[in-house]
Parts: sequence; structure tokens; C-alpha cells
Amino acid sequence: MTEFLRNALPFWESLTDAEKGMLLSGARLQSYEMGSVYDRGGNECAGVEIVKSGRARVYISSPNGRELTLYRLYDGDFCMMSVACMLKNINFSISIKMETACEIVRLSRESYKKLLDTSLTVKNFTMELIASKFTDVMWLFEQTVFSNMDSRIAGALMERSAMDGSKIIEITHEKIAADLGTAREVVTRQVKKFQLEGLISMSRGKIEILDEKTLIGKII
Repeated sequence: MTEFLRNALPFWESLTDAEKGMLLSGARLQSYEMGSVYDRGGNECAGVEIVKSGRARVYISSPNGRELTLYRLYDGDFCMMSVACMLKNINFSISIKMETACEIVRLSRESYKKLLDTSLTVKNFTMELIASKFTDVMWLFEQTVFSNMDSRIAGALMERSAMDGSKIIEITHEKIAADLGTAREVVTRQVKKFQLEGLISMSRGKIEILDEKTLIGKII
């Protein structure tokens, strides 16, 4: 755990031995199976979460069950929502789904809050992290409100291809819809259009990208 925190926390070396010990004593490693989901309520603040290994999807849900992906977490990433809850009057209700088997290190709320209140270095790091992720979420908001659907779906396909490292993507229309916060029928119509244009080919549960250059052009 010490080695992991040394690599994960840019401010680690600036901490005193007592402060390092406080963080270590409040750190817990939690393992999750692929596909597992947990919800974080708006008033809940269990601590700061860092992905030790794996990939997770952070999303919000509407009352009717529609989902919108906010961002994904990879090795070494902090869950911005868990960091933001350290600050007063900032609360979010989110869900986190493990897209692979994941290990997540959780730093206790009490120990991190003490550092946040006493260390300018920790406070600066925390605010920069929140600002960075907030910028990403605002970009997503702009895409959702102002971009047309073919651009958003093309972007989702290229993002998934980059994640998987392959032009053959194992993904369903339902998963694309959940990422984009839209209806499955909307995705189905658009990917069929892409197929007719020769940009992709489809089979059950898979999409193959045939014309990457044109798809990227649709995003731009």
C-alpha cells in the first residue's frame, strides 16, 4: 500500500511521517468483480477512491432509467466525485460500474479531510483535480446539448475502439445508448446509416470499423 500511495499521490513526499501513517491507517483495498455496480448517494462521503487496477464507468441515471456516462476510470485515476465530496456543499449522486475486474483503494474521509484542512499542497492538488474533471464533464455536457447524434455516436465508436485496441468492438446498441444518454432506437437508426455508408459492419454484439478516417471526420 505504501508504494501504491507513493506513486498515486503527487504530494506524498511532502507529507510528514505522521501524516503518511494517518493516510495508510485509513486506506482500504476493495476488490470488485466485472459487471458489479455500486451507487454513491448525494450525501454519502465514504472517502477518496483511487483505481489500483481495472476500468470503471461513472454515470448518472434519470428517474426513468436512462443513463449517461460522465467519464471512465483507469489505473491510477481518482474518482472526482469522491474527491469533491470532501468540500462543503458539493454532493453528487452517481453510479460506478466495473467494466473489468477492479481493485479500488479508498482513503478514509477523516484522514484525507485533515490533510485537506492543514496542507496547502493537498488542497491545491484536490482543487486542480476537481477542476480538471469538471472541465471534462462540461465538455460532455456541451456535446450532449449541442452536437448532433451522428457525431456523438461516431465519437463513442472511436473511443471504444481506442479502449479495446481493436477496430472490432464488442458492444451493443444498448451500451452505446447508455454511454450517450439516449434511446437504443436512436442508436440503432444511426449505426444502420453508418453501415449503409460503408463506415462500419455489424454482427450480433459486435461492430467493425471499416472507414476510420470518415468516422473521425464526423466527430470534427
